[in-house]
Amino acid sequence: MKGFSLIELIVYFAIFGIAATLALSVFNFALEGKIAVRQMTEVHLNAQRTLEQIVERVRFSQTITDASSTLQLAMASSSINPTIFGLSSGAITIKEGTGAAVSITPSTIYVSSLAFTKITNTAPSTSTVKIQLTVGYNDKGTVKEGTEYSLQTVAMPLR
Repeated sequence: MKGFSLIELIVYFAIFGIAATLALSVFNFALEGKIAVRQMTEVHLNAQRTLEQIVERVRFSQTITDASSTLQLAMASSSINPTIFGLSSGAITIKEGTGAAVSITPSTIYVSSLAFTKITNTAPSTSTVKIQLTVGYNDKGTVKEGTEYSLQTVAMPLR
């Protein structure tokens, strides 16, 4: 007799089902890995960009007025004096002069901590600020697990 028996068909379908399930699992794993790498890259790039914006403002400021949970800088131009950085609802904000505070971090990034420490040097009389931030990929208002990234730097006015 030509053809396949019922047992053979069941075995073939079982083997095909197992192979298809394995292939889909590998594909899904690779896709999740690609998404995680993209999210981490976005977190790193945006954290670095945000830190650079803060450092640039510090360098062009006249003095560091206050540094704790917020950073207040005295600027030469009255239109942007004072410049204040802070943390609000997971976003770093900047307020320049009498303007409203605006976010400088994208909505895909969640900032879980931001701290400023003023370091006063006596000779020569200068101030430096230590900037520390912890960011991650925004997962509905919290940091997505495995995407948290911390950085810190110091900056001082270039007067």
